[in-house]
Amino acid sequence: MSQGTPGNPERRRFFKVAAGAAAGATAVAALPAAVTGAGGAGTVPPGAGRTPRMAADLQRALGRPAAERRWAMVIDTRRCIGCSACTVACVAENNLPPGVTYRTVPEAEIGSYPDVQRAFMPTNCMQCDKAPCVAAANAVIPGSMKKRPDGIVAIDYAKMRGRRVFEAAKSACPYGAALYYDEGKNHTDGTPALQPYEKRAVIEYGRAWTRKETAGTTRKCHFCAQRLDAGLLPACVATCTGLAMHFGDVADPKSLVAEMLAAGHGRRLEVEKGTSPRVFYVDDWEPEAPATAAPPANRPRVDCMACHSFGR
Repeated sequence: MSQGTPGNPERRRFFKVAAGAAAGATAVAALPAAVTGAGGAGTVPPGAGRTPRMAADLQRALGRPAAERRWAMVIDTRRCIGCSACTVACVAENNLPPGVTYRTVPEAEIGSYPDVQRAFMPTNCMQCDKAPCVAAANAVIPGSMKKRPDGIVAIDYAKMRGRRVFEAAKSACPYGAALYYDEGKNHTDGTPALQPYEKRAVIEYGRAWTRKETAGTTRKCHFCAQRLDAGLLPACVATCTGLAMHFGDVADPKSLVAEMLAAGHGRRLEVEKGTSPRVFYVDDWEPEAPATAAPPANRPRVDCMACHSFGR
């Protein structure tokens, strides 16, 4: 997007698209409520797609105590087309300020001309079971971060304020782009008027927050906890056009994510760090593929291990 002057119609069009993405994510995630089938909540009719099935998995999980749930995300990089719709949906859902993106889609160029391909690796907070950021932040300001019973790493915006605690948590995280500092900026700063959407409050961690209230805090992905509480899938999952994003309760063996991991294809990033992340990746895992294996028929191979360390 080009840099525009105040009132630039390109800027206005961008923000309209972002707002539309949030509405679309909600519509897609809410759809399964109408197709739960004869079995009631947590069931789908035979032949239903992945999104309705994940929504049904979510309903079953919400029927159990939080301590019995184990939320996890499974990202199939082979399906990611690099459109960044998940990033836009996340920004819109959480009304994120400039410089804060709970979710990014880094890309890498693999090979050399003429045999070149691009690989995309969506990423966000790993929601580690042994999150080093929690201990680091709480050593600076006690109570800044905690691990919820369902596995989500949560921030207390009222406590985790200032650069010092942010830098401590960020330095402890081995995954790079997981934590962001909210500088209190707005997308429409420098224009004739602050737009209404910049002033709206959003629900995070169980209450409504405005941009002014979160200025000076540490921000991160929380699996769209406010949507989970409302029975909706995370915005990135509901918006993914390539069906690369999967979410659910791995404590439920009937859930889609549990089945994907049980098949043995899921890997976690940098397991040697001992953090036990809740985000798993699926790709062609080139080092494990038989030497005689035929290449995929309609796409190049995807091998995230070319750039990163993965393990079970």
